[in-house]
Amino acid sequence: MNPTYLQRLSFIKYLFSIGLYQSNQPEPLYGASILSFHDSVELFLQLSLEKLNISKTTQNFMDYWDIIDKELKNTILSQKEGMKRLNKARVDLKHYGIIPSKLDIESFRVTASAFFNENCPIIFGVNFDDISLIDIIKFERPKDLLKQAKEDFEKELIDKSLENLTLSFEYLILDYEESKKDDFNRSPFFFGESMTYLKSVYLGGIIKEDGKIRDFVDKVAKSIEEIQKAIKILSFGIDYKKYVKYKSIVPSVVFSINTDPIFYSREGMTLSKEDLEFCVNFIIESALKMQEFDFELNIHR
Repeated sequence: MNPTYLQRLSFIKYLFSIGLYQSNQPEPLYGASILSFHDSVELFLQLSLEKLNISKTTQNFMDYWDIIDKELKNTILSQKEGMKRLNKARVDLKHYGIIPSKLDIESFRVTASAFFNENCPIIFGVNFDDISLIDIIKFERPKDLLKQAKEDFEKELIDKSLENLTLSFEYLILDYEESKKDDFNRSPFFFGESMTYLKSVYLGGIIKEDGKIRDFVDKVAKSIEEIQKAIKILSFGIDYKKYVKYKSIVPSVVFSINTDPIFYSREGMTLSKEDLEFCVNFIIESALKMQEFDFELNIHR
């Protein structure tokens, strides 16, 4: 497929995924999903016109179907009536403040999903599920590892898939922070020195005689480490509650000098398709958070 079309379809899928997330929010927040669903569908229709080399001559949302159907052979765009209902709900919300019911939201979620699944193969020759938001990520290492994690899952290499999910996020953080360091290797996302070598195991005979002091030192070091990690995650604009769920799915990893990453997996760790999709979407969302306000450091020396 034309790379430009693929990139724009990826963005359309991203908007649609925002709508899916918003549709599961409590009342009245779920009403915002109407706008996301509608925007994603309209962008898809506009891109369809370009793909079919059609000049649009109307501003009416529902006219897309008649215009596109004239160019299609032996088929028509589906979900016209469902999209008519979605368009009306959008007008009611945007211009009159009428928030749809939860039942209506669920109906629009199903209808929008069916619209993309049925029409994407007709216009672009690909399944909507096969369009990956991963291609939007501009950091190469996290992107490649995320693709590999999905491939490993399909091959039922669950352990490798989990490890690549872990590395993808870790390298996303490392690569973004590395891009912001100055000529003296200083990071604007520095929140204190490492506490690793201040734990009792490294202090040897200094405190070995007093168990209470050892316990105090270890707890303080551990607490500071966790606070540093949390502040860094929040400073990147990453949803911390989603981060907590993500960490509950994947193994922990430790990077040692001149060695491969060391993974610490919990006993009986598994990875369902739903967990995989959550982790992939979380990493993509985190990458987009970083990319939505990227910047170059202007350092005066």
